[in-house]
Amino acid sequence: MKIHLSFAVTAAACLCAVAPTRLSAENSSLDFIYETPREFFGSGDFDGDGRTDLVIVDKESGKFRLGYQQGAGGFLWVDCRSSGIKGIAGFGIGKLLNPKLDGLVFASADANQVTLQDAANPTAPGKPLTVAFTAGLGPNTVVGLDIGGGGADRPLNGLYVGSIFNSPDPCQATLLRNDGAEFAKLADFPLPGPAVRANRISLKTGQPGLLCILVTEESGSAFRAESFPAGKETLVASVAGLPAGCDYAVGNFRASPLREFIFYKPGDTKLLVRPVEEPAPGQFQLAQGATFDLGQPVLRVVTLDQSGGQKLLVIFGTGEKAGLMSFDGVKAPEPIQTIAATNDLFTCAAALPNGFLLFSQPAGGKFSTRYQAFNAAGPSYAAAAFGSLASLADNDNITIQDIYARIVAKPNPADQAQMKPYTNAIPGTGVSYAMVPIPGGEFIMGSPEGEPGRKPDEGPQHKVKISPFWMGQYEVTWNEYELFMYPDEERRTRANVQTDAAADQLADAVTHPSKPYVEMSFGMGKDGFPAISMTHHAANKYCQWLSAKTGHFYRLPTEAEWEYACRAGTTTTYFWGDDASKLPEYAWFEQNSDFKYQKVGKKKPNPWGLYDIYGNVVEWCLDQYDPAFYKECAANSIVVDPWDKATKPYPHAVRGGSWDDEAVRLRSAARRGSERGWKMTDPQLPKSIWYLSDAQWVGFRIVRPLKTPSAEQMQKYWTSGTERD
Repeated sequence: MKIHLSFAVTAAACLCAVAPTRLSAENSSLDFIYETPREFFGSGDFDGDGRTDLVIVDKESGKFRLGYQQGAGGFLWVDCRSSGIKGIAGFGIGKLLNPKLDGLVFASADANQVTLQDAANPTAPGKPLTVAFTAGLGPNTVVGLDIGGGGADRPLNGLYVGSIFNSPDPCQATLLRNDGAEFAKLADFPLPGPAVRANRISLKTGQPGLLCILVTEESGSAFRAESFPAGKETLVASVAGLPAGCDYAVGNFRASPLREFIFYKPGDTKLLVRPVEEPAPGQFQLAQGATFDLGQPVLRVVTLDQSGGQKLLVIFGTGEKAGLMSFDGVKAPEPIQTIAATNDLFTCAAALPNGFLLFSQPAGGKFSTRYQAFNAAGPSYAAAAFGSLASLADNDNITIQDIYARIVAKPNPADQAQMKPYTNAIPGTGVSYAMVPIPGGEFIMGSPEGEPGRKPDEGPQHKVKISPFWMGQYEVTWNEYELFMYPDEERRTRANVQTDAAADQLADAVTHPSKPYVEMSFGMGKDGFPAISMTHHAANKYCQWLSAKTGHFYRLPTEAEWEYACRAGTTTTYFWGDDASKLPEYAWFEQNSDFKYQKVGKKKPNPWGLYDIYGNVVEWCLDQYDPAFYKECAANSIVVDPWDKATKPYPHAVRGGSWDDEAVRLRSAARRGSERGWKMTDPQLPKSIWYLSDAQWVGFRIVRPLKTPSAEQMQKYWTSGTERD
């Protein structure tokens, strides 16, 4: 039975029912590295939980995206990470850094480099490690496998590295043995042509994995399966006379322990099947098989392990459609279902226990951007979870481990009794900022029903326990923020002001905003005035940058922390009572601001020494703004340090009211959420991810908790949104 299914229509049908970052699955059998002109697709157990995880490598940028399989049966796609090199030509997976975990290895011929990456931590990326070796020039192929035999006493995989820029013979292979500290070269040997499409594959179930490659020769391509039992090359099986530029897939379609290889040339219509034979125990060869014409150009062939046996997923043309086919290794593949990609183009696929996963990219795109899962439903498959893959935009997650190490290396007060106010100079600048201690304690969050101006999102009231922290005495000013906003200018001050070179290097690696084409104070003043118009993302990145510069952990306050600090032990509408007529003594707002913000610290502080906590600029909080969040909190007798972590880009919570707001918005309990419309006018082209030019009343202040969180938690604080709003 042949069924046609539209990818775009079924995806839309799943929109409301499926979370965009997870896939329904328990295990994936994508144990083969598939290569497209622009990407590698592979799998392994990267975090050691016994479940198969997925990886997609972008060749051009050298970045890779990981999908970690979760206990609930889904994949969690995390921010992209860096391999440390660009122009990836070879990619492999194996026990390279830890005998219990799969690691990643990358090769770049143009960069003449091979790097390793640990992917054990789903939340905090590791650093790329450069493999120091005296091998050939221009590594274009790399595979992690057993080098020299004795797998029991060599728990880590060695490396096979093919290279293409040598002289006098350009193509050669190098064997490197991995002892956990270095990769020692065992041997070099020439190749008749470039080695490509490298995989570690066993020719028979239960047998050790062999190196399987395609080598380009004058007459076309040749397939080779090799082992290295004594640190030397041993040819196990080969096929000559394949078309130049061909590709292959492998499976167990005959339900035999012996594999079948499928060779094809992208753009051609034919599949050449060559089954593995074992004429004598331990001796293998690829036998003559059959050729099947599918009648339309084949782009990619993917093997899918399914409960009813292995199937083929064939992507046709340039990715316009995919065909699911049953195949027994002998007879011609039989179509089961056709899936049309209406708007996107399919790039590759992965097997799920009861279905499969299709990756796609926009027409004219350079890399995969979406996934769509299909689950078995009778003889065919029905569309299930779908969503977007992680962006390949630059991020600074790799800095977090080093920032954390810098922070914990510094002495920190043991308890809140040792917390004192302090003023800190930002190293390498003439700028300082002041922090005041906020003692831990309990309070009633929200407003009572009878409070004038109260809105429904301020209730029900509920008891909250807050851990001690320091809070910025003032809102972050332009003097502070422009050091982050204009990094080149900040670097020039280091020649005349005492600095910390290691901290500077770390802070420079944090992602900075691009320079706007307009004056972002909009004529309201900068020296001593609050910084404005930054996105929630930009405020978070400033906190990360300042943490790197100073060695103290800073972040935005949660809504609960903000209200607790604002109230300063009071329970009234304002921290002095319920009389709104006193507001001009403490705040700049619609009545007295002259239609613009004012210099910080010119009004009276609250009882805990915080200036402008009401008015001047409304202040970003960490939380997603959710009008119903208090109802969830009120279900508990007391909530400890609540934080409503963002799951969508809008709205985020802002607090305190601004120079443009009426008095009722400046109450301690008043809440508000950000809007996409705050960013309708873009201060630069291409569109900025950093500024809210239509929200000239938005700023922020920082907090520093007494207890330093883990590096993983730091990343969650500094990357709290789902997109860069």
